[in-house]
Amino acid sequence: MSEASKERLFEALDLFRAKINENARLQQMNRDWNRDIAVVAKDLPEVQASIEMREGQMDWRPQAAENPHIVLTAPADVLIGIFRGDSTPTEPYLDGSLTLRGSQEDVLRLDFVSLMIWGE
Repeated sequence: MSEASKERLFEALDLFRAKINENARLQQMNRDWNRDIAVVAKDLPEVQASIEMREGQMDWRPQAAENPHIVLTAPADVLIGIFRGDSTPTEPYLDGSLTLRGSQEDVLRLDFVSLMIWGE
């Protein structure tokens, strides 16, 4: 994948962060959910990203999470679509292009966050 794909992924993470951090209801619901999430683009092995959820706020870094609670793995275009709200995580998860590793509770919470900011 190209440098453009890396930039598109980082732009999508910026948008996802903005949508989460501007949603007061979501912040309140996630005030006690503190998690580190690894974002792995299968086709961009040189690109590392991690999401940090702390007290209802989200931030992300262009580096790997050391001990992630959740690991999201998919091709860059799938991750970009999810973080931009162009698609829900459900279809890529069901067709096997998105894998999530983490506790059932954390995976459900992350899916709920996506639904709260983007809808179905």
